[in-house]
Amino acid sequence: MDRIVSPRRTAAAAFASAGLFVCAAQAAVVVRLPIHPEFQAVADRVHAFTVQVRATAFVTEGSGGPLRMHEAVSLSSGVMVGEGLVLTTLSAVSLRAADGRVQPADQLAVLIDDVGPLPARLLAGDSGLDVAVLQLPDQARSLPGASLAPEDPSAGDGMVALYVDGDSIKAVGLLLERIAPGDDARPRLQTDHALPAPFWGGPLFDDRGQLAGINTRSTGADGSAVPVSLLRALLRRSVGGSGT
Repeated sequence: MDRIVSPRRTAAAAFASAGLFVCAAQAAVVVRLPIHPEFQAVADRVHAFTVQVRATAFVTEGSGGPLRMHEAVSLSSGVMVGEGLVLTTLSAVSLRAADGRVQPADQLAVLIDDVGPLPARLLAGDSGLDVAVLQLPDQARSLPGASLAPEDPSAGDGMVALYVDGDSIKAVGLLLERIAPGDDARPRLQTDHALPAPFWGGPLFDDRGQLAGINTRSTGADGSAVPVSLLRALLRRSVGGSGT
């Protein structure tokens, strides 16, 4: 797990994720590409746990010339898991410093349906998995979160992935084709088609509406997600027992 250090507002670094957008309120679920239409009911039941994460960094440029500072904004999807904790992609909420250390963006906020934007801090992250754990203010500990599946899904299981799209939450049905080792030799869920960037950091639910994984960047034709077993381990390391 990477060491998380205090942000430096003049760091010459950039977000790994792309896109400059404006946050919007979340509304009803819209299912696109319903490969498995039965997951409409699952999406309707769990969509409220899907959130939008906004990260802002103040980046300086102009090595060897006039210094210029600009505001870089990254939006990603995420999922609440209870106790005021949110999971998303680490690359969307952090910067990589010149010395290789990971440091949080200058400002983090989580937009929650029926609540609004809440400030957040980067509690922990794993760069190999590209997963971050965010902590919301104490007042948010009572907000409900997704239940973690007791074990990783199996090949052939149907899944549903969700993400925030403007003022709505959208979902797509997927099929888990296999579980294969990632570049770090830890397991990844490989689904039947790759998901575009808005899905990255968003949840992957099983047919019982339990969190089975977090969708991440895919480099091939198949989708990729971090399985719940690794998410649970990261939460345990981060907060000493959450996610059990």
